[in-house]
Amino acid sequence: MRQPQQRRESLAKLLDYILSRRPDEFGLVLDAQGRLAIKELLRALAQEEGWSYVRRSHLEEVVNLLRPGALAMDQTHIWAVQPGPADLRATDPGWPPPLLYRAITVKSHEVVAARGLQPQDDRELVLAADPEMARRLGRRRDPQAVLVTVQAQRAAKQGQEFFPYGEGLYLSGAIAPEFLQLPPAPKKPAAKPAADKPPAEPPTPGSVLLDILGQPVKPWKEKGRKKEPAWKEAAREQRRRRK
Repeated sequence: MRQPQQRRESLAKLLDYILSRRPDEFGLVLDAQGRLAIKELLRALAQEEGWSYVRRSHLEEVVNLLRPGALAMDQTHIWAVQPGPADLRATDPGWPPPLLYRAITVKSHEVVAARGLQPQDDRELVLAADPEMARRLGRRRDPQAVLVTVQAQRAAKQGQEFFPYGEGLYLSGAIAPEFLQLPPAPKKPAAKPAADKPPAEPPTPGSVLLDILGQPVKPWKEKGRKKEPAWKEAAREQRRRRK
């Protein structure tokens, strides 16, 4: 078990590597300003052996104590200041491989089948040349992520642009459904029918419950009068008969 200071130093080196050199190895893409969303970084580290413990507080320790002036962060992003962010973003589109891949959440399956792949938050779509890398990225948002195959070269011939990013990643805009291959939609679990309660048995018409003296039992309590024990009722009845 590494000591806390050693763990912080190791995390600092890892952040330097991701932000300044090879974010693509982790399936991460810096934005046009060289910044990385903190939530995306934490999701990626959660998949790495030995780094799943990292939280925002650990990033703040590294940025403020171990790498002041070299790393910076705000409420939503983290980036490298010295020596600077990794510059892996191609300025011109490239010719993609025949197929590219992206894994989507189960709940978005129907939308993607109808409308195609759509970027979120004004960001590009991140596609992977390796289906396993695509699954890895998809599982960061949904453990049951569904793999979508993109007919990249066919789409490129129709004017779709794909920008290489590092090794094995491509950035693109929205992709129409005719260029996508999706597996059948996952079956939704059948809803359990509500258990029917057996109807209460109606009382038998004309039936009267009798006590041990043969007197009818009232199903209600008489207001202002407490019910006497049966032995008192029996004693009173015997005294009446003697008179």
